[in-house]
Amino acid sequence: METILASVVAPAAIDLFKNLFGSISRKVAGLSADDQIKLENANVDRLKAVSLLDNPYGTPSQWVVDLRGSARYITAGLAVITGGVLLLRATTPELQALAFELVGMPFGFIFGERMYLGMKGPGNK
Repeated sequence: METILASVVAPAAIDLFKNLFGSISRKVAGLSADDQIKLENANVDRLKAVSLLDNPYGTPSQWVVDLRGSARYITAGLAVITGGVLLLRATTPELQALAFELVGMPFGFIFGERMYLGMKGPGNK
């Protein structure tokens, strides 16, 4: 049960700490607006470099595009199926707990993230 709760709470907690430490560091370090703009530009340049590394240089096959887009959901489905089979075949309470967590984690991750982003609103990413 703890891992299910952690998979739901982790995205919100990480975002909270990221924003909290960002604001504290700006106050302590005394970043000016010009320094903040330079930092943001450095982040944009870093993201551009990462996107260049991930560029397939051409048009990949549609099945590759579809597979990359659905990899998270395929993995979540495999975890749910594995957990369900294990839950039906489990003979000990430890295996049953493991199966329950395997089934619950993908749901918490996918739907918990969507719920958190829905509560956060479209402009606050």
